[in-house]
Amino acid sequence: MATLKSLLYLSYGNLPSKMAHTIQVAKMAQALSQKLEDFELVTGGDIKSALKGMDTEFKDWYGLHCNFKVVRIPTHIKVNYPFPPDYYNPRFFKLAVLYACLKSPSLVYTRTPNIVELSLKMGIPVIWEKHEPINDDSPSRKFFDDKNFIGFVTISPQLLDQYIKHGLSPEKSLFVHSGVDLSNFLPYQSKDFARQKLSFAQDEKIILYSGHLYEHKGIPTLLETARLMPEYKFVLVGGWTNDINKVKEDCKNLNLNNVKIVGHVVQSELASYLYAADVLILPTSKSWHLSETTSPLKLFEYMATRRPIVASALPTINTVLRDRENALLAQPDEPLSFKQAIVQLFENPTLASVIAERAFEEVHNFTWDSRVERILQFAAPRLQKLDEGLTIPRKNLMRYIKCYLKSAL
Repeated sequence: MATLKSLLYLSYGNLPSKMAHTIQVAKMAQALSQKLEDFELVTGGDIKSALKGMDTEFKDWYGLHCNFKVVRIPTHIKVNYPFPPDYYNPRFFKLAVLYACLKSPSLVYTRTPNIVELSLKMGIPVIWEKHEPINDDSPSRKFFDDKNFIGFVTISPQLLDQYIKHGLSPEKSLFVHSGVDLSNFLPYQSKDFARQKLSFAQDEKIILYSGHLYEHKGIPTLLETARLMPEYKFVLVGGWTNDINKVKEDCKNLNLNNVKIVGHVVQSELASYLYAADVLILPTSKSWHLSETTSPLKLFEYMATRRPIVASALPTINTVLRDRENALLAQPDEPLSFKQAIVQLFENPTLASVIAERAFEEVHNFTWDSRVERILQFAAPRLQKLDEGLTIPRKNLMRYIKCYLKSAL
């Protein structure tokens, strides 16, 4: 019978990148590597990085504290890292599955439909994680009935229900929130210490946002809230260069002098910025097509810092945060609602402390380690149902080479 002896995480091929999904991939890979003796993360790169695998720069970018095997398929001669936001290389997908054929793992884990499709054609058992809705005419629906499609993992119950309505068996489905690496927030930093480290003023009232600066993340709401609160300092950490420039222009047009844009910081440095805040803000817009299904990474990072959170009252966020228990919830896209919540926290420090401590206690249920444990427990019995004779990727290698290698190269 098939057992979970080895696992390959085949990524999109764009690590390192500022894309949020790559943080999740790297953190999941680290947690998986601690549970399995034979584990590899497979991503793209150039010749030099392929020879190095995981290096100190890669570890710092994602705040990794464990060494594990990173296979960098050299799809380029030389690349300037990080990968750009629009990076796409179909050659990587085909070479990654070829590598899986050679390794014959017990299981492939991926977030990439192209890799799911190719792996299933080769008879390799696959778990697919997806964070976006599925359409009626989606070609991915054909995965659901494949005997080697072990299961589907997603981050919200709403998304899971949608996939089940589109033909996914409930027996092959798992909802589990994103997670946090608590070790990145150790040792604990006092607000004064973090501000001194970052050269932030000790007497400022700092409201901090961490993440991309897309409009659907609620940045217009955040800027309008800053306009309503000129005596508070709003700090934004993250963003692509184009988005940073746009927000700077927006601040100029709104005559905002109380917004500081830090830009992207590597994961190993993020904790100090969060610890420097009085309040952490999550203003996700309800107009975003994923607003009802999002499970933001930053939410769990916020919870790990013992700083009070003000967040949009959206369905999936409400599965983690509860108003006046572990956060204050504001009406999405309504700056006045965010202002009122922020002022309430400054006027009631006891409430701020209570909700921050409760969030910190509860975030221990949302670690990457616990997430991976649930996924492996989900996968193991389903793998055992496979007939060992049906899963022989090496016997499919010549067929793979004939069908795909020519187009890949």
